[in-house]
Amino acid sequence: MSLRTDLLHLSPEALTQAANAGIVKRAVRELEGGYRPQWTQGDDGTLEAAFSDGIRTVWPAATPIQHVRCTCGAASICRHRIILALAYRAGAQAHAAVPAASPGEATDEALARLLPSALLARATAARDGGIGIDVHRASSGEPCDTARLPAATVRFWAGASIEAARCDCVAQAACEHVALGVWAFRVADARDAALPVQRVHLGRHGERLAVNFAPWHALAEALVLHGAAAGPAPVTPALSQALEAARGLKATWLVHLLQDIEKWSGAYAARSALYRAEDGFALLAELGLRLNAGQLPGSAQAVLGIGQGDDTELDRLRLICLGARTTRDGEARRARLVLADADTGTALVGTHEWTVPSGEPINERVQRATQRLAPGVRLDALAQGQLLARQARRRADGSLSLARSRGSQNSVLPQVPDWGSLGPPLRYDSVEALRAQQQSHPTVQVLPRHAARRFAVFSPAAVESVVYDPVTQTLGAVLHDASGQPLLVRRSHENHVREALDALAAAMTGSHGPVRHVAGVLHWTGDWPVLDPWAVACDSIVVPDFAPASDTLAQLPLGRLPEETAHPVGAALARLRGAVAELLHHGLVQLPAGWNQQCLDAGRTLSAHSLHTLAGRLDGLRIATLSAQANPRQARLAPLLLQLTALAQLHDDALVLAGLAPAG
Repeated sequence: MSLRTDLLHLSPEALTQAANAGIVKRAVRELEGGYRPQWTQGDDGTLEAAFSDGIRTVWPAATPIQHVRCTCGAASICRHRIILALAYRAGAQAHAAVPAASPGEATDEALARLLPSALLARATAARDGGIGIDVHRASSGEPCDTARLPAATVRFWAGASIEAARCDCVAQAACEHVALGVWAFRVADARDAALPVQRVHLGRHGERLAVNFAPWHALAEALVLHGAAAGPAPVTPALSQALEAARGLKATWLVHLLQDIEKWSGAYAARSALYRAEDGFALLAELGLRLNAGQLPGSAQAVLGIGQGDDTELDRLRLICLGARTTRDGEARRARLVLADADTGTALVGTHEWTVPSGEPINERVQRATQRLAPGVRLDALAQGQLLARQARRRADGSLSLARSRGSQNSVLPQVPDWGSLGPPLRYDSVEALRAQQQSHPTVQVLPRHAARRFAVFSPAAVESVVYDPVTQTLGAVLHDASGQPLLVRRSHENHVREALDALAAAMTGSHGPVRHVAGVLHWTGDWPVLDPWAVACDSIVVPDFAPASDTLAQLPLGRLPEETAHPVGAALARLRGAVAELLHHGLVQLPAGWNQQCLDAGRTLSAHSLHTLAGRLDGLRIATLSAQANPRQARLAPLLLQLTALAQLHDDALVLAGLAPAG
């Protein structure tokens, strides 16, 4: 009689993901109290268990726990199945240390036995259409081998025994995502089975996708012709055609990118306080990089997001909030909350918008606290708590949409301020690990788009040098990891969240207990990681945007924070960005007379640092732009513009990789 390997690896953590923490804890207590079944295992691997109260449980081989038969009549996973799994695992402790085989070793026959033919056909179509999957082995810090798909996460708790695999989609197990994860692990195993993390592209490798890039070139042409200062109307026809073309290709990342371009092109005319001309440069750089990289053999699906899908219904979720941040744009307010799936460690982002009428005296913090992300889900409670949700939906970029039909579908509970169970790619306890993550993904513009792309949790070993800079109205603190490497926490004053710096000062100086974790958006300035904090986990969770004042800020010592001084090459690239951003803001027809000299100065600076190719591309754009001013409607600047912005972005990434320049 052979051991059931699919049950050997069903630890309490794995069973918690399959059911919930409460029922697993109850099962553990009852098992320890003597409520233990008697079981027999047939030649075909089927377990037949009998409990002292007459309950019988039958667990056939290669069967997910959701499909196990039990006479207790429970509508979902019952404690009897959990007790049987734990008891069987405990009885085989001598063999439990045997490592699970890689999920890639699961055979096609095993997939066919587990998945209905319709789901297997759907998985095959998704694979053939092309999909990018992140493969994380247990050695990466994950609790088990894990496949992170664009809109789902699969945990392979028993490796090649895929009956124990658990997905966070509404199907929970035996879904098409399990098959895609198995195929991704096969590719990763063939490439290098020892690598902890790999990015795998499934699809027809080596083939080129025939894509007509004319609609996106036409959009870039319209942007450079009219500029953001002219408002969105002149760009709308070209933008609509580009969006239609992207949707026709089912290119998810292009659709999301074009939606961001649409928002940017209308922001200046709408007098948005968040408008920055340089953002237009970054968006066009991403468009240029995706279009160029998408032409490489076998890359179009992953780089353009073709066939990724954009909406997945999720199973019941337990989401712990890792922080929230509120932005202001005139009367508009927008709160973003980063929520981590406690079972899979997947980051999701919830967003809520509201308005504050101008001219009315109002307590911003009080009104912010009354806002609801969904029925029964108050922002202030969720910002420091955890959410139990059903029938939520997840977009491919990690955006979360909660069910709104009934308040009972969502409930908010307090959370324990300990995020130690989280690991990469969310939580890190060393600067070296943060640096390795940055270096492994230097050009994020060709990776899947994610709403929490630069969000990270850092667990420091020590906190020192908490100071306030009155010149910049900025609070800063230096954290150290166990090896003494520093990380800078920095946050500046914002009028719509006046108490935030005071609350952050209280948290960083120990008023709420020792600092265990700091969560926020990470960027690099030279070799320094810099974290803009959204939450601090001490003896309680402190979310600065939702915390009351404490009068701690006034007691901090005054000091100057490290300045983000760009490397000379970075400064030269910044001058290039400034010149192109000026063109994108004003447009060809309203270009200031001094723009020509601005380009010449930027080109000379680039050449002085041996960036001759960039200088030549910029000069080519300058000459073509000046020539086109005589007949703007005949301008053909898009290819030059997209190539220049993409090349400049690659140079920026190279500087960040070398630890020489700030990275946003």
